[in-house]
Amino acid sequence: MVLNFFILSSFAFILFSCGPQDEKTSFTEDAVEAKVIPRGEELFLKNCASCHGNDGKLGNSGAKDLSSSRLPDEEIRTILEEGKNAMPAMSILMEQSSDMDSVIAYVKKFRK
Repeated sequence: MVLNFFILSSFAFILFSCGPQDEKTSFTEDAVEAKVIPRGEELFLKNCASCHGNDGKLGNSGAKDLSSSRLPDEEIRTILEEGKNAMPAMSILMEQSSDMDSVIAYVKKFRK
C-alpha cells in the first residue's frame, strides 16, 4: 500500500512538474544588466576613464565623446579589440570575452 502511494505520488509530481510553463524562464534584460553593467563600469573606470572621462565626455588625447556615439556593438567591439588612433587595443586588458560585452553595455549607457 505504501509502495503504491509512493509510485502514484512520484508519477503525479513528474506529470505536473514537466507540464507547459506560461511564465518566462529566461533572464530579463534588467537581470542581465544587473550583472553585466557593474563589471563593465569597473573595467571602463580602470582602463578608459582617464581619456574618455567617468561620464564618457572628457576627450583627452583625442578620445571620442561616447555620449554622442551611435556605433553598433560590432563596431565598438572592433575598436576595443584593435584600438583606434591614439587608443590602444583593449583586448589584452579584458580577461574574458564577457568582459568585452560588459564594457560595450556600459559604454552604451552614456548615450543621450
